[in-house]
Amino acid sequence: MRLSRIYLETDITLQHRVELPTAAAHYIKNVLRLKEGQQITIFNGMDSREFTARIEFVRKTVTATPLTITENNLESPIHSSIIQALGKPEHIDFIVQKSTEMGVNRICLFNSERTQHHLKAERLQKKLDHWKSIMISACEQCGRNMLPEIEFVTELESALQSNTDSDRIVLDFAGAGFDQISPDFSNAKSFAMLIGAEGGLSETEISQARQAGFIPCRMGPRVLRMETAAIAILALVQHQFGDMN
Repeated sequence: MRLSRIYLETDITLQHRVELPTAAAHYIKNVLRLKEGQQITIFNGMDSREFTARIEFVRKTVTATPLTITENNLESPIHSSIIQALGKPEHIDFIVQKSTEMGVNRICLFNSERTQHHLKAERLQKKLDHWKSIMISACEQCGRNMLPEIEFVTELESALQSNTDSDRIVLDFAGAGFDQISPDFSNAKSFAMLIGAEGGLSETEISQARQAGFIPCRMGPRVLRMETAAIAILALVQHQFGDMN
């Protein structure tokens, strides 16, 4: 039987008891209704290791004592980055969740010309914490032990400058099909995928991306929603060059 998985943002050492955060403790006691002495899997997102741990109830807290350690590397053989213009909050949440499940390594969000509500500095940390919590839940569910990186930059230029992936794709309805551009990829080991907000990227932004080495790519004959496009291009890359084949 597959054990329930809990992320802990702390160092984990065999036989050293750790206290679970309030939300995780509530989940263990009131949702899963586990009993004292039962086991869960815990991980901290720092590497591919996970621990089988025994839970105990100490007054109002729940603790976990790691008993065994396992190397469980479910990371894709390719490094993938989503560079995503901010759109509606629920659509960004969907992209963060699903791309984490699909093995993305990095998500870079930015304010684009067509972003309707720009993210302000005073709300940044709250939003980053929110997106990280979505990633954690996705990793707990899908079996990943390493959390993707997530960052926000104020404009596309900064997002392009921060990218280090060798193969680069920008979704553009005027671009060529994926099969046509894939022979142009240099080593097929490191991909960045640039996606616009609702309404897509502006001509100026597409020109910026092309100057930064991004190859325009069309995702078939139909116009996809922002959140569909991000997951579709990641699925194509993971199928062709990663581990979803």
